[in-house]
Amino acid sequence: MPGLIDLHAHPTLKMYYLPHIWSFRTTVPNGGFRNPFSFRTAYPHLCKGNVKVMLCTHYILERGFMRFGVRPWARVAQMIAWPIWYVPRITEDPWKTLIANMDLLEEQIEYVNKTLKPGEKRLRLVTAADQIDALADDEIGLVHTIEGAHVFGEAPDPGQTLDEYMERTRERLAILQSRGLALITLAHFWDNMFAPQTDGTELVPTKKRGRIVPVMDDLVVRMKRGSWRWDDPEHLCEPFARELLDRGILIDLAHTQEHARQEVYRLCDEYRRPVTMTHVGLQHFFPHEYNASDDEIRTIHRLGGVLGLIFSMRLLQHPVKLQGYVGGGLEFLAENVRYVKDLVGDVSCLGIGTDFDGLTDPFKDCYDSGMMGAVGETLSKYFTDDEVEQVLYGNALRLLKQGWGAPTSV
Repeated sequence: MPGLIDLHAHPTLKMYYLPHIWSFRTTVPNGGFRNPFSFRTAYPHLCKGNVKVMLCTHYILERGFMRFGVRPWARVAQMIAWPIWYVPRITEDPWKTLIANMDLLEEQIEYVNKTLKPGEKRLRLVTAADQIDALADDEIGLVHTIEGAHVFGEAPDPGQTLDEYMERTRERLAILQSRGLALITLAHFWDNMFAPQTDGTELVPTKKRGRIVPVMDDLVVRMKRGSWRWDDPEHLCEPFARELLDRGILIDLAHTQEHARQEVYRLCDEYRRPVTMTHVGLQHFFPHEYNASDDEIRTIHRLGGVLGLIFSMRLLQHPVKLQGYVGGGLEFLAENVRYVKDLVGDVSCLGIGTDFDGLTDPFKDCYDSGMMGAVGETLSKYFTDDEVEQVLYGNALRLLKQGWGAPTSV
């Protein structure tokens, strides 16, 4: 089976925030169930799997989300049980925390490479798309990406104008560009200055009055939907998106409201740049704003972009259909691929974005990076070898080469 490019995974989220995960080599029980304390992208899993390139997505917990999105009872419980962890989450500077996460990833790459054992694969930080082709057979490439533009400052500082805030953002983008940043997911769970976010609270099936209906899974946390539009004069949506396109930093539209996604498609058409949604499902199977509509799939296909299918049961299928379901998710994944191929005529706009080590409900038949060979095996039952290679690797490689830095041919 071909190697695989994972467009969205969170190793630093676990290494930075969880004290029981000491390094990239730490292994903890995973399993095919929702477990926020697992480590699905740990190096031992990567080493035994077929992931060739992993986009390592730095997600910095939003201070607003930790203050107001976490339910009051859960905030109180954290303050009592774990104040040394919780207090910094509502006070730390997101920009400084981002840099600490990037430093951590690079330090762990160096640590792993210094402690290699016979037969283990070397890690390599990839800072430009053309370096991917140069990866040796025994190397895995890791790429810096960011989820949530709140890392540039959730709002202007007191006394800072919008123009001054945007200029500081440009300066920070230059720093990130010099370190090889490939992609930014514009929005996430809470407000930022650059894109209105969807409500990312997942839905689960519940029986009410004899019927199975979807309800918010918000016992512990509740995400916030942005209440403003793309052209709001108090925000900087289009200037920020144009800055990313000018610099050759890919735009990821996962978590962004659908009307705002349409504005980015317009800009990418103007710039002749591809766009991506790195970890989503399809509205055909689950009509949630987070997922991609048929019209969007056609647009992403036309722009040469890639839609990364997420490894989350709750987004690939309608939650009502999952009531009582105990099987795996790879067949659902194949069903999503088949639908897109029938819609646009080929699989050239599809990739894989597992969201491993995020907060997803994983597949029982593929729940960590060491099991990814099963993806190709499942797809091979329905698609040609060339189509499988495109979905696992080729399409994502084209996206990176044409959208990250100066466009190049594939």
